[in-house]
Amino acid sequence: MDEKYNKDLLNEFLTNQNNFFVLEWNYDGNFNCSNSFEDLLGYSSSELTNLPYKHHSLISDNKAEEIYNNIKRFYFNGNKNQKEQDIEIIAKSGKSVWFREIIRLSNSLNDDKFISVLFNISDFKKHEVELNEVINSKTNLNNSKDKLISIISHDLRAPFSSLLGFSEILINEPGLSEDERKEYLQYIYDASKIQLEMVNHLLDWTRLQTGTMKFNPQRIDVRDVIDNCVSVLTGSVIRKDIKIKVNGEHGTFVVADERLINQVITNLLSNAVKFTPSGKSISVNIDLYKNDMVEIIVADEGVGIDEKHQDKLFKIDAKYSKVGTAGEKGSGFGLTLVKEIVEKHGGKIWFYSELNKGSEFHFTIPKSEDTILILEEHKDLQKVYTDIIDEKFNNFKVKFCKNSFEALNTIIEKTPSILVTYHKMPLMNGLQLVSSLRKKDVHNKVSVVVLGNDITEKEKNNYNNLNVHTFLSLDASPDIVETTFEKLVSSNHN
Repeated sequence: MDEKYNKDLLNEFLTNQNNFFVLEWNYDGNFNCSNSFEDLLGYSSSELTNLPYKHHSLISDNKAEEIYNNIKRFYFNGNKNQKEQDIEIIAKSGKSVWFREIIRLSNSLNDDKFISVLFNISDFKKHEVELNEVINSKTNLNNSKDKLISIISHDLRAPFSSLLGFSEILINEPGLSEDERKEYLQYIYDASKIQLEMVNHLLDWTRLQTGTMKFNPQRIDVRDVIDNCVSVLTGSVIRKDIKIKVNGEHGTFVVADERLINQVITNLLSNAVKFTPSGKSISVNIDLYKNDMVEIIVADEGVGIDEKHQDKLFKIDAKYSKVGTAGEKGSGFGLTLVKEIVEKHGGKIWFYSELNKGSEFHFTIPKSEDTILILEEHKDLQKVYTDIIDEKFNNFKVKFCKNSFEALNTIIEKTPSILVTYHKMPLMNGLQLVSSLRKKDVHNKVSVVVLGNDITEKEKNNYNNLNVHTFLSLDASPDIVETTFEKLVSSNHN
């Protein structure tokens, strides 16, 4: 018995069926589809009817004729089974839509009529592509690790023959001169230092790859971190007669793990010092990058990097190491770790270098939003704070919390710039809240305002020990609140 499909029946059957479609068609002109299929592709039935291969004419990569011939051969060589295929159709909008199509002949063999059932599998294909990308990424990573093991097995093992040889001489040759002893000991010390650096870099890289390294981003002043890194390198800078200039004021805050970003800046500065000749200079610049990121640039007047070696940087499986201008040596894995740390923060790193003219290394990290966290549940008082902040401090975002536990959860998620809290609160008082805050804000970067009328001197001393020095009475006027915020904002950015 013939199965008769028409558009009205299809529309009734396919009501609200957005991912499932039934088509009746042949290549001689007949084509029936639902309104939902027309809407999805942006073509009317009449437009599809006029196409030489009907809906198959919209298949990407000009494969319509090939697919038609395959269908024709499949059925008209006596095969009575249904045919299944995945096809990518390009809608009128240019959007790609993937279908799994199941085709069979209608019961009437005289009119070469086909029935197609199509399932929209675009989401599945998207996930399939994403999965393949992950698989390829993991495959590449495993290949890199294989190369890494080869490098490690050589680089960790090679120096030990010399280390053992020099150690044996020192043990068994009591008649060595003092100069010879110092020379051998210096070699042992330098080689051991490089090997330890390599092991530490590899361990940190592995922890970042496996997610076992503790990652604790918080609001920090990036200029403070840079100044600390420069201070650590003071001895090397003085010995090589190199000047380091930092361009950028205090008050540029980022969201970063201070220990890890310290590693990034120290490594880049160490390399700059290593490859810069005596009498030259190094600059560190702090700037904004696309509004929500901070860009750090470490530029030197050093020896630069030969173009043929530049693609080896940042790669774990392509170690590149070069002796510094004063004979300094390194592990060759520092920049690989730097890249992992920067990307862990959601940033990017890149460089420019020209042989004998110097190098510039750029990296970005997320800029910290300026926020004021206020414990206040009363709407009228919230409005007082909001009016002051919107008018005078519109670059700050304000967040209100109803109680100290809500505030603590907010602090754990994102450290604010300023905290305004009551002294007396149920369950957790102001001292306990600030104490919890300082466990995360170990450098006391968050300014704290405590509200209360009966805070004792002992309690104020306890607050002072937590680096809290600003107290307001409960009946403080809006002018006093505004003046207090002005002082805090000013100190917060200096």
